Amino acid sequence: MANHTAAIHVLKSKLQLSDDDYRALLVQLTGKASSKGMTATEQQHVRAHMQRLAERLGVAQPTTRRRPLTREQFDQVKKAASPRERKVWALWNQLARDGVLHNPSRAALNAFVERTVHVSALRFATNAQLDTVIEALKAWKDRGRA
Repeated sequence: MANHTAAIHVLKSKLQLSDDDYRALLVQLTGKASSKGMTATEQQHVRAHMQRLAERLGVAQPTTRRRPLTREQFDQVKKAASPRERKVWALWNQLARDGVLHNPSRAALNAFVERTVHVSALRFATNAQLDTVIEALKAWKDRGRA
């Protein structure tokens, strides 16, 4: 819990929030005027909100996360992805919808990419490697139907 409290106060400084504005933000998000009186979940929510604000204002670097992407984050990644990467994601998600794939996470896809073309993540794959991954996913999809 102390990690969230410290991070919240660092973000308060980066955002240059006055004490009144900071407390108003806390009350708006959690109904509590102090980060010390919040649960760990509430602190995490406040921290994530303040981090997004800081990133939008350009006063903080995006955090590296292991958590699943939110729909908004997924849409941003999707917009930045090449057509081949989007094709890989479409096939991957189709396998999950068909019940062939049991773990549709990004980490699982990156593990599949690493096994298939020996690149640690989808974003590092070349066009030729992406074509190989696409063909492997199509073959997997065809095997799943049989």
